[in-house]
Amino acid sequence: MSESSRQRLIEDAEIYALHATTEAERRDIEAERLRVDDTARAQFDVLVAEIHETLALAAAIDATPAPDRLRRTVLERIAVSDQEPSVRALPPNVTPLHRHRRERSKTWRYSMVSAAAAVVVAVGGVVVVTQTMGNDAQPSQADQIVAAPDARETSAEFPGGGSATVAYSLSQDAVVVSLDGVPQPPSGRVYQMWFVDGSPRSAGVVTEDQLTSESGTVVSGLGASTNFAFSLEPAGGSPQPTEVLTMLTLGA
Repeated sequence: MSESSRQRLIEDAEIYALHATTEAERRDIEAERLRVDDTARAQFDVLVAEIHETLALAAAIDATPAPDRLRRTVLERIAVSDQEPSVRALPPNVTPLHRHRRERSKTWRYSMVSAAAAVVVAVGGVVVVTQTMGNDAQPSQADQIVAAPDARETSAEFPGGGSATVAYSLSQDAVVVSLDGVPQPPSGRVYQMWFVDGSPRSAGVVTEDQLTSESGTVVSGLGASTNFAFSLEPAGGSPQPTEVLTMLTLGA
């Protein structure tokens, strides 16, 4: 899978979530989603879910039934208006959406929550407009890291059972650490995390809450690290690792 394929899928999340594609384009996007790696697929799914959630929230906040008189007028106009057939061929002044995709800059992201959502329905000379504003609900830091265009993910087994998964982004300068099935450390000992970029830098000890968290733990300060390690240390941690348990390679 090339980086361009990965980036293209992330850029297409907006138009896919808004159903602003032809059926053929939608099938192409869904096929591309199946071809990319798990991290890119997760980024795409997060973006689509956020957009759907925002639209649902915006629609619910100020939803107001149309006045009876206006509703009757619209329905009466529909009954006597000629209905246009489905358009099969594009008019000469319409450019297929896919020609614009490669030129679009990815500015959508999570700013959509604070934008206005407007629905306009026109029949004859009658226009019905509903405008709503969403609350500015920001995604979590972990979501932003996982959804970053340069995000990557790597996993490794713990020697005592369970596994560690680290999602990381150079642009966000942070990682998201998720532990699955890792046992409690022995009494008087703690797991400690390390950024490794020539020499180890402590990324903090793993608390009991972090050990069982389902949302992951955000650790900042990735820098130029090429590895992320876990060690077993005395309570309170150590200035340098003494018993390394597992080490994950962080690719470029």
